[in-house]
Amino acid sequence: MASASAALQRRGWRLPPSTYAAVSSLKDALDRLASGGTPAGFSTDAARPSINWVFLGPPGVGKGTYASRVAKAFRVPHIATGDLIRAEIKSGSSLGAQMKSIVNQGKLLPCDMVQQVLQERLARGRQQGERGFILDGYPRTGAQAEQLLTSTDIGLVLNLSLREEVLVQKCMGRRLCRHCGKNYNVADIHLAASADGRPEIVMPPLSPPPECAPHLETRADDQEEVIRHRLEVYKQESKPVEGAFRKAGLVVDFELTAGIPETLPKLMLLLESYVGRHAYDRA
Repeated sequence: MASASAALQRRGWRLPPSTYAAVSSLKDALDRLASGGTPAGFSTDAARPSINWVFLGPPGVGKGTYASRVAKAFRVPHIATGDLIRAEIKSGSSLGAQMKSIVNQGKLLPCDMVQQVLQERLARGRQQGERGFILDGYPRTGAQAEQLLTSTDIGLVLNLSLREEVLVQKCMGRRLCRHCGKNYNVADIHLAASADGRPEIVMPPLSPPPECAPHLETRADDQEEVIRHRLEVYKQESKPVEGAFRKAGLVVDFELTAGIPETLPKLMLLLESYVGRHAYDRA
């Protein structure tokens, strides 16, 4: 099988040699994880410190994708509160019935209700020997952030960001294959470095295979006007959330300037230095 770096080079991606090497190293590490091995730099020792992290970021930044891949590499669960809520509703429990009634009225679920589902999931994980979690999609309000800080020992809050014009292009480029259900992105993004010092951004498309190309469709809400509205709403809602976490000294900002293959190795190196950090270990 051809190496990851060779595959990237064949596709004509504009990457420095160091990035190709990093991609190959990360691929080897993840391959070993998938086969039950342990990649260099990672420990399976039960005494290894816990990872209790929260991932934040605007719509379209790739928060869920990065959270799931980082969680796999560090062998902790990726917990998305939206999935927990849907599962609780589907279970038919008394709490699930209350949630369903509220959601069907188009209302937001109370903070205490979301916290209950989350804390029950975290408690189950601790009982099963989980060494932590990566939380995605929560908190969404300042009150939820304060509640989470009170109830849980959060060690890191990763705040992913991307220039707005790129976010819009990415969201408009999203495609779903009706045939297999996989997601692709046809946006081919290349922004030159700006005069004020902002870095170059290169994000090649995630193109579908020939068998999926005839079946691609665009989400109804992936229109520029709708996307920009979602981003404005996020900016307003995220301020108190970030504020609570910044006050606790937990936020690490990470600006994306490239696609997943070249970004993930750099992100992994950064995150490795925060393993075992606690809320009281403030910067």
